[in-house]
Amino acid sequence: MKQSRVCTSSFSMVPILVSLFLLASLPDAFAAEFSFHPSIAVSEEYTDNVFETRDNKRSDFITRLMPGIALTYNASLWDWDLRYAYDYRYYARNSRTGDDTHNLDVHGLTRVIKDLLYFDISDVYERVSLDVSRDRTREGLFIDQSDTNRFVASPYFQFRPKSNLTVRTGYRYRNIWYKDPTGIDRRQHIGFAEATYEYTPRLSYTASYTYTDENSINPNYRHAPYVGFRYEYKDRSFILAQAGYTWFKTRDHGDYDYPYWNVGITHAMGTYTISLASVVLYPEDPESTVTRETDYTLNLTKDFARGNVGLTVSYAKFSGDVTDVENRYAAGVTARYDLGVRLVASLTTGVEKYDHMASNTYTRRIYVNPSLTYRLPKEISLTLSYLYADYYSPLLYADNYSLNRVILEARKTF
Repeated sequence: MKQSRVCTSSFSMVPILVSLFLLASLPDAFAAEFSFHPSIAVSEEYTDNVFETRDNKRSDFITRLMPGIALTYNASLWDWDLRYAYDYRYYARNSRTGDDTHNLDVHGLTRVIKDLLYFDISDVYERVSLDVSRDRTREGLFIDQSDTNRFVASPYFQFRPKSNLTVRTGYRYRNIWYKDPTGIDRRQHIGFAEATYEYTPRLSYTASYTYTDENSINPNYRHAPYVGFRYEYKDRSFILAQAGYTWFKTRDHGDYDYPYWNVGITHAMGTYTISLASVVLYPEDPESTVTRETDYTLNLTKDFARGNVGLTVSYAKFSGDVTDVENRYAAGVTARYDLGVRLVASLTTGVEKYDHMASNTYTRRIYVNPSLTYRLPKEISLTLSYLYADYYSPLLYADNYSLNRVILEARKTF
């Protein structure tokens, strides 16, 4: 299993405040497009296992109040987009206190020199799963989760030497902070260069090189070049292939290198769409400085006049500098159907299996998540959802439990 690490670096809410200040201080004289939409959501939830435990289950009623705003500002020199919601949570049976959190997603693009120099800035604050292989936010509000802030600032040049050739090169600064002490804070300095050549309207070639210098509990730097192409052989059908290599040099865990690829094919046949894909990722792992994820996915979707249904089968392998090898097998079904002009039904269900190689055991997860949404006039919606999840492991005691959640939410956008 993963080893928990504590990073000595710290991070605050300063980037969020800076982003909001910049957004609020834009002069009206440059206004071109502006939209502002407040919203409010209220939900009541019942869960029969708030702490997600095998024994001594504790139920609770959770009331959530979520005021928010959505703001868009587009002008000749810059574009801004902001989404923010405050999430207040009240546990009627006092199973938890002080669980309020924020959800912020702000992005700004400044055109410093037209068609040449740009400055990109973004800030995301949200609650995430501490386990990179399992999204614990799907079935609970706080177990094995942490608030995190990801701030990115990137000045870069983008130009077109030819009408069908686009070149972009620049610098990117990333600062990642976790509220939970087991989360690994990190600061990254990234240099990048990439080019896209549009040979024909349906065929394009790409090439990229990225250098990353990361300061964390295990400082490291990496080189990552790749080349590739994308060919659209008919409408909604294409082949994508990228291949390269990634070299790592770390302070505490030696040097290593891995091949990189991102390949796939998507084929549309009338109302059917089938996709096959495989990709190598290096996701942000809160509990490991370097984690390599290799995914293989098969997806089949069928569109109907009033909805759609999809089947997904996937395999993923996770490994890293302090991460034991873990395999994840998954199969799931998603469906959506318009029962009426205002009433929509949806379903997500599936099964997952996690192989823990170091412990020589596994965990099985089954989940069922149906929901109904009724859209009222004046941007009001009501959603009723239910979630059942069941975990089983022959050796891991904590991975043997089940839970039921029922949530009723009312939302209004102004």
